[in-house]
Amino acid sequence: MVDECLQGFVARHQIGLLAESYTGDFELKARSDLPVVLETRGLSLGRAYRDISLTARAGEVLGVYGFMGCGQIELVRTLFGKLRPERGVMRLEGRPVALRNTAMARSAGVAFMSESRRSMLFYHEPVFKNVTISILERISPLLLNPSRERAIADSLVRRLRVQPRSVDRMVSTLSGGNQQKVALAKWLTYEPKLLILSEPTRGMDVGAKSDVVKIIRALRDQGMAIIVASTEPDTILALADRILVIKKGEVSHEFASGTVSKERLLAAA
Repeated sequence: MVDECLQGFVARHQIGLLAESYTGDFELKARSDLPVVLETRGLSLGRAYRDISLTARAGEVLGVYGFMGCGQIELVRTLFGKLRPERGVMRLEGRPVALRNTAMARSAGVAFMSESRRSMLFYHEPVFKNVTISILERISPLLLNPSRERAIADSLVRRLRVQPRSVDRMVSTLSGGNQQKVALAKWLTYEPKLLILSEPTRGMDVGAKSDVVKIIRALRDQGMAIIVASTEPDTILALADRILVIKKGEVSHEFASGTVSKERLLAAA
């Protein structure tokens, strides 16, 4: 009973933090002394985005905010090798890289969670198969090993508090928030250096959003570099240590210190 009460208090606290992002001022916590994981200079792709320079640091969430169609979706897809820039430079841990496809990005330690859960999940397969699909060649190079898959999936299901916890449950029976957790668990199977999240809370209720916010903050606190691209200002404000605002394909403002509010964020976009 005590544990349940404590969990309820934490959940209400997280919901309160998210609700504050609608009206309150948020103190940014950017730190220039953290190691740079990803750096871009002058990244451009046709009419989608132009001259984008950014840094993503270990132990920090970089928020990329803009209205629908402003170019942030194409930008984060480029960072994962889904799109190829026409010009500009990308460096991963100080080394120039050209991520020509998603396989190269994964090998380099970059993970990407798309804005579309349906494109990432096999809805009529159990949770454990969805979680381990990206590492099957590592854990079962010749023959399938369902017991090993279940053990790996169970560890991540517990870590991310997927409900219900059964790894044999079909993904289609889970709520949208828990499906998002399963999609995230899939990428955490190989502990990426950089995690890129596109619209991670889209279509969720406040409780589910708060769960996802808590998970992302925990990953940041463990030292992971994280980029969150979203058209939802409350999500950006609840998560970001720094915020890059994209307007009509170009960086219009960077919030890196002091306080920021929803009104200032909307005004910059």
